[in-house]
Amino acid sequence: MATRRHLPILQSSPAPAPAPVAAEGGADEPPPWHWIPLGSVVSVVAFALLAQGAATLSTRILARVYRPNLSVADIAAVRRASPASAYATELVAGSVPLLALLASVGLGGYFIGRYGARTNARHGTLSGACTAVLFWLVTGRLTTMLAVVPFAMAAGWAAAHVGNRLRDRA
Repeated sequence: MATRRHLPILQSSPAPAPAPVAAEGGADEPPPWHWIPLGSVVSVVAFALLAQGAATLSTRILARVYRPNLSVADIAAVRRASPASAYATELVAGSVPLLALLASVGLGGYFIGRYGARTNARHGTLSGACTAVLFWLVTGRLTTMLAVVPFAMAAGWAAAHVGNRLRDRA
């Protein structure tokens, strides 16, 4: 009878694992495009934290011109009595949530630029666009929300550019 043969893999000792070759950003560094949705997540979380304060501030600004629980006729009367003041107040109150959104997109862009080893300002731009389109979808495809997309892209680009400069300096 022939001698029994064993698989060599079972008889030999395990070979040492080869040392990982460090890439430019490190072996554990994700590809740069992974930072785009990560920046969007940071932006959404930051906006969730800022939204309550922005809504409260907008309400307080509107309360300077409009008293609570006004009817449509009362609002029209206030607008007829002092149209410039009413429209200016409405414009300022409406811009507060927009500024909160742009600040949160900027924070996401800064996060991308500062902590992404191989990212650039383009990744912040794309993250800002993704965040604005996500908010457009969440608001029920509100047409005016699409006007925010270029501003969110600009905020993401600028913040990622600042983050890149700080990362390169460090």
